[in-house]
Amino acid sequence: MSAIVVLADARPRSTASLVTVAAATYLVLGWLGISLTIPPGFASPLFPAAGFAVAVMLWSGNRAWPGILLGSALLNLGIAWQHGELGYLSALIACGIASGAALQAFVASWLVARVLANAWQWLEQDRDIFRCLVLAGPLASVVSATTGVVVLLLARVIVPEAAQNNWWTWWTGDTLGVLIVTPLSLAVLYGKHSPWRERLLSVAVPMLIVLGLVAGAFFTAARWERAQQKAQIQDHGEALAQLLKQRFIAHQEAISALRRLIEVTPAMSYRQFEYFTQITLRDNPDIFALSFNPYVVAAERKAFERDTAARSGIPGFEIKERDRQRRLVRAADRAEYVTVGFIAPLAGNAPAIGYDINSEPVRHAAIERAKTSRVPAVTAPIQLVQENQKRVGVLVLHPAYKKEFLLSDAEQTPALIGFAVAVIKVDEMVEIATRTAVVEGLGFSIEDAEASALDRTIYQSPSTATPGDPYYRWRTQVRMADRDWNLSVMPSAAYLQQKRSWAAWAVGVTGLTLAALLQVLLLVSSGRTSIVQRKVKEQTEELHARADALQDRGVQLDALFSLSPDGFVVFGPDGRVKFTNPAFHTMTGIAPEDISGKPEAALEGELRRRAEQPELFKGISPYFPENGATPKIHLLALQQPRPSVLQLIGIHSVAASVSRILYLRDVTHEAEVDRMKSEFLSHAAHELRTPMASIFGFSELLLEMDLDEATRRDLLETIHRQTHLLVEIINELLDLARIEARRGKDFTITEVDLTALVRDTVADLAFDAERWPVNLDLPAQETKVLADASKVRQALVNVLGNGQKYSPVGGALDVAIKTSPAGFIGIAVEDHGIGMTEEQIGHVGQRFWRADTSGKTPGTGLGMAIVKEILELHGGHIEVHSRQKTGTSITLWFPVMSSALSLPPVSPT
Repeated sequence: MSAIVVLADARPRSTASLVTVAAATYLVLGWLGISLTIPPGFASPLFPAAGFAVAVMLWSGNRAWPGILLGSALLNLGIAWQHGELGYLSALIACGIASGAALQAFVASWLVARVLANAWQWLEQDRDIFRCLVLAGPLASVVSATTGVVVLLLARVIVPEAAQNNWWTWWTGDTLGVLIVTPLSLAVLYGKHSPWRERLLSVAVPMLIVLGLVAGAFFTAARWERAQQKAQIQDHGEALAQLLKQRFIAHQEAISALRRLIEVTPAMSYRQFEYFTQITLRDNPDIFALSFNPYVVAAERKAFERDTAARSGIPGFEIKERDRQRRLVRAADRAEYVTVGFIAPLAGNAPAIGYDINSEPVRHAAIERAKTSRVPAVTAPIQLVQENQKRVGVLVLHPAYKKEFLLSDAEQTPALIGFAVAVIKVDEMVEIATRTAVVEGLGFSIEDAEASALDRTIYQSPSTATPGDPYYRWRTQVRMADRDWNLSVMPSAAYLQQKRSWAAWAVGVTGLTLAALLQVLLLVSSGRTSIVQRKVKEQTEELHARADALQDRGVQLDALFSLSPDGFVVFGPDGRVKFTNPAFHTMTGIAPEDISGKPEAALEGELRRRAEQPELFKGISPYFPENGATPKIHLLALQQPRPSVLQLIGIHSVAASVSRILYLRDVTHEAEVDRMKSEFLSHAAHELRTPMASIFGFSELLLEMDLDEATRRDLLETIHRQTHLLVEIINELLDLARIEARRGKDFTITEVDLTALVRDTVADLAFDAERWPVNLDLPAQETKVLADASKVRQALVNVLGNGQKYSPVGGALDVAIKTSPAGFIGIAVEDHGIGMTEEQIGHVGQRFWRADTSGKTPGTGLGMAIVKEILELHGGHIEVHSRQKTGTSITLWFPVMSSALSLPPVSPT
């Protein structure tokens, strides 16, 4: 509205300034209206820019139409830019919609001026008010709604099914915008002239309040509506996931049965195998084939080929693989084979007999996982060998073992005899599993989370036309044996339009209609009477408006009580609990039936049972002030339903039905933060006070006493040392704060060779070799980790510095690189200094804690805290071993890369 005020006060003489201010105002009000749009719609239930456009066209004598055109075009281009769709088509759409907006404002202005002549400038008569609003609102608003929807249809932004709803919403939004904003805009534009001067506050202020309340109710209903739609999509997604799991489990059971048959009857015939599998294949068309693939080692290959040739009747049988031209050729020599021995149905799959699936990388990976885990494994998505058409499939492999191993109780290495394998057509499996749960307009896709980017998508449901709002996309993971499949459900725009409840739209339109009627009432009443009578009317209407506002406020407060994260307990005049909100029950664990309608003592008893110190709880009466005193804040610590700290404030009510209200707020987090802050400030103040005291004291001596040069130099050196310590403390505090605040976001993660880093860091420190000799035990090969080299160097420098400070002259520093079976590489630094007790070891890494409390050893107590933060942000940890008067060993453990050097492992704690 600020732009309108400028326009009214300035009364621009030139068309250019008029157009500029009109365009800017239209853009601001239009953006406000668009913010009320509820997806998947493209129109707002209230578009205040339409009302302003009519008013400014009337006021300017239709000179402002270029500003309306420009403002609307900029508005729609901004919307396209916001959604990342700015381009040639969006520019054409913006121009088309802007033309409709400008034409509508011109038509409304022409109709009002023609029918009312100059009476629209005052709108004092009931008849004039009614005709003006009807002509400019419901009648003229047809123009922009029709133009805009036609443009969106031609550009295929909306589907034809959504055209009617979007037209209706568009027309309603423009109509309500005209009914509400046109009189307000005229009141501002003619604010210096009577009768608008007297009507400005009496009309504008109540309308702004009512519009604020309506907007709050509208947004609340809109959020509820979107949440309901998303919940429906989630329910459907969970149903799909469950059906997929059930279908896969059924296949698992069939394959498991085949595996057990193989284990007890390894020497079965082809006829027996086909007889056993024919029912499974008949009942499960999504299983393309079932096979038994014997496990053959290189030493047994010739005997296996000879036996299989004799048993199958295939002369010259040999184990095969595919060459680069996808031809079946004799398999190359390798350590082990997993060959297709039996397969059903045999028709169409006979060429697969003898094929070594272990020769193909994807199948090989699944075989290795199954061998290692001894449980079923699933391959990544593959192109089925047996089918010519492009079809995604997976192999499910169940390892089979010798019967003697299965019956033995002794621990021994299982004797693998092969794999029961099912070739599953993924698309058909998904369609069979989900055919009872398919919902029109809800599309879904399945991806293998562990597959490569090109092969990740294994199923995509048929197209669901125009995709809907990404907000509604729902995802979950479905476990398929040893792999995770990602299920994603996405509704189409048509589905969202069909499932729309219209609750938010109804709330908004109803509220805005009432607001428009209220405004008409205000205009009529203010136009009928003289200035004195109008003032009396204004006071009466103000009372009515306040009553309506209070009633709306009561409704809003009920919603706020229910949605508030803070707890409320309301007592009636008889002292009994009248109302409690859900947040109160959540934070206290008190059930509604335990206190609702019961005396105050019932609430006190429940709180006392949950209090951390029941003996200190004196009831709730002290929470309420006496004799009109200001309410005070009280704290109550609870141990049930969880340890927490509640803030309580009691107030007395003047309402007849409510005597008192108890307000509760969970301040557990704030209390813990205050405790940690106080502890940190106490440590920091203590550590900073010591050097500051020395600096202050010695500088005071230098100022007040006449000292000899040697003494002055000694004092200045002390001041310099203490200042250096102070700067060191502040720098380390800043380092620690920066690391904690950014949580590794400023780390530059690269491949770091720890061997080179350790060697370079020790060389850079240049310790006195006679006083602190450094012994390096580093591997000849590179030891790489993924880390920030500068942060690793900083951590190592801190540890080496501690080792030097706490070691006597001549005490060696041993530096080595180690690995652990847990997958870590460590830099171990061992000194031969004062050492620590077990209790002291537990404090390593705490801020301002130092092993030497005598003050003889310089330091801030922050170095190891920084080391700990750096290691944890790298996914590593610190290991400390120490003995008093013997020395300390500190190891910095970093997660190892897959290609890292394998050193002799040690066992970290």
